[in-house]
Amino acid sequence: MLILGRTKPREGFNIWPSFVDALASLLLVIIFVIIGSLVSQMHMSTILSDTDTSLKALQERYGSAKTKLLQSEQEQRRLLHDLRNLQEVLALLRSSEARLKAHSVTLDASNTELRAQYQKIQEVLNSEKAQAASHEQDLKNEFAALITKKTEELKKVAEELKVLQLQIPESIRKNPELLKYRSEFFGALQDVLGGRSDIRPVGDRFVFQAEVLFEQGSDKLGAKGQEVLNTLAKILKEVSQKIPQHITWVLRVDGHTDKVPIHNDRFDSNWELSLARAACVIKYLIQKGINPKNLAAAGFAEHCPLETDVTKIAKNRRIEFRFDQL
Repeated sequence: MLILGRTKPREGFNIWPSFVDALASLLLVIIFVIIGSLVSQMHMSTILSDTDTSLKALQERYGSAKTKLLQSEQEQRRLLHDLRNLQEVLALLRSSEARLKAHSVTLDASNTELRAQYQKIQEVLNSEKAQAASHEQDLKNEFAALITKKTEELKKVAEELKVLQLQIPESIRKNPELLKYRSEFFGALQDVLGGRSDIRPVGDRFVFQAEVLFEQGSDKLGAKGQEVLNTLAKILKEVSQKIPQHITWVLRVDGHTDKVPIHNDRFDSNWELSLARAACVIKYLIQKGINPKNLAAAGFAEHCPLETDVTKIAKNRRIEFRFDQL
């Protein structure tokens, strides 16, 4: 058609064919553009689809990473919290360690001091043990010596008892009843006056030092002597009331002096002084209610001494009381 149209004689100017050609070309271009656009769009769709897939994958990975990040942050916070706790615990442990070290140092010092004290105590104990052992041995020796001494004293006392038994008047040995009252009388005197060194029992008699009753060289009773004789008289009256009537007894008062001669206006000899003192005691006891028939006086001067040692002759100046039977 185009060719025919072109061969026809021109009757005038016709642009239609050119327009059609241009339009066809444009259409082809548009078609190509559309096709290209479609292809591009399809390619882009594929790319977008792949991109969406990748994006979804990335989003999933991002979500997973975000979740993991959150978990990591939580774990980090937990770890930080644990770390702080551990740091606090560590600080406490270090503080405790420091205190323990200080306490250990103190304990070491205390242990050292205790060891030193223990050593000292041990030394003291050892010393005391040694002293105790020595003291024990000394005590044993003293005890053995004391036993020996007491044994000798007992032997001496036994011998003295034998002598005293021989010294007891025959009348009293034959009458044990009187011996009982004599023992009661002397026992009561011992209870009341036995605490004094100047009044004491000696064998079968009770001895008063002369100074207890009299001034030196005198036969007059002093105030203290009267007090002592008051006690003796009271005890004698109590005992005498118990003695049966059939027993005839007598309290003999014997005066004794030392061997130093006496010369004064009243006495020419020790014999006179000793007898006067005995008589003075008898008179005072009678005044205190003792029956005269139960009293007797004797004077022996210096002829019956208790002591021969010149440093002890003062003990020979004495008044003796003897319980006897007529």
